[in-house]
Amino acid sequence: MTDLTPTGGIYEDDVIEAQPRVRAQTIRRLELIWEACAPHITGDGGKPDPRFIEAGIRCLDREIKLYRLDQPHVAGSTAPTPSVEAQRQAAIAAVVELEARMGRAD
Repeated sequence: MTDLTPTGGIYEDDVIEAQPRVRAQTIRRLELIWEACAPHITGDGGKPDPRFIEAGIRCLDREIKLYRLDQPHVAGSTAPTPSVEAQRQAAIAAVVELEARMGRAD
């Protein structure tokens, strides 16, 4: 594994630039933890051990957060959202009002 220990200061730009590498390293380390826990969860290493089950759950929780699986995925939709429709109606009303003030109402 690559050592990501900084030799100097860590600045905001460094943090942003390092995120993909650190994320990949974190996943590799979580996978190692999971591999160590798995036999104690499945029973391949003897009777399932609740301590390893708990460690496995924590490992999975961290992977879920890392991949943002706990956040709802917003699918693209062709139908306008209510807020967009409300903005559209407000804009139309403003144009109608402006035309009425200008004396050009139809």
